[in-house]
Amino acid sequence: MRLFNRTSQSELVISDDVIAKIAASAVEEVDGFGSFSHKAPDFKSHPVPQKAVKVLSLDNDIRIQVYINVKDGYNVQTVSAAIQRAIKNSVQSMTGKVVGKVNVCIQGIDF
Repeated sequence: MRLFNRTSQSELVISDDVIAKIAASAVEEVDGFGSFSHKAPDFKSHPVPQKAVKVLSLDNDIRIQVYINVKDGYNVQTVSAAIQRAIKNSVQSMTGKVVGKVNVCIQGIDF
């Protein structure tokens, strides 16, 4: 799905892939982030692992889900909250669209 932003003279289209790259870049800068992880495959519905950053765009509302591993020795809640803030701030400042929800799924710990 694409986001459309109409101005008086032109139309701006921001694809979900661009938003996913912005979110991934923001996550990589958070202290305690270990690595991206792919969602474990659910063999009943999805035999292929899903992407590490998923974006769902509904009108002007964006929902983002990331799958990560946390570095050893870091507090999971602190890292998750920092990732949520970083994604929301980066995507909203670069696109001008509202980020309604950011889900951080911790898949494991990087030792």
